[in-house]
Amino acid sequence: MDKTLMVAKWFCNNNNTVKTNSYDGNVLLNKLCYYSKAMFLSLNNDIIQKDVEAWKNGPVLPYVYRQYRYNDLLNSNIKIDLSKDEIKVLQIINRLYGYFKANDISKQTHDETPWNSLEEQVKNQLNPKITNEALLKEYKDIMLDLYNSYKDEKFDEKLEIINGRYFFLTPDVTLTDDEYNELCNARYDDENVTYYVSRDSEGNLIVY
Repeated sequence: MDKTLMVAKWFCNNNNTVKTNSYDGNVLLNKLCYYSKAMFLSLNNDIIQKDVEAWKNGPVLPYVYRQYRYNDLLNSNIKIDLSKDEIKVLQIINRLYGYFKANDISKQTHDETPWNSLEEQVKNQLNPKITNEALLKEYKDIMLDLYNSYKDEKFDEKLEIINGRYFFLTPDVTLTDDEYNELCNARYDDENVTYYVSRDSEGNLIVY
């Protein structure tokens, strides 16, 4: 069964960038669906059956692109009828890829073979198809390793966006005003890193 729109709608509900109804939101949504398709295929669960094409800004599922841009996917009433294992895949992809900037995740896909091998056709605006075989060849081992590494996580953190950076807070952490200001004013080298915040045994904030 093709559950492409359920997957896309799940990301609409669970990723702040995708919720913005913007060009960047559409770019990121398509990359999340793309990497999800790669992980599902690696797990022999082909629930995203819509085609992937190589566009200028990286891999795109044209069906998802159109639904998001023209058919108000964000506000649609699509029922998300996915299993716990299927949701787990989306949680993993969202954790690992969901907080890239749209331009950066596009550049990442440009460096990977499924898109890179089609670059000349892309330049000629042919929008060539990226096959399932190409996805499995590039990503199968990577996706299986990621799935096995994260499948037992609960993904129950709270997300805070502070000064443009993403912080996942464990359920026991509620930031005081001083702690919020500390995270806001701290210097970090890379805006594309997602940070995790917890407390040690003495109640001190730990950021990693």
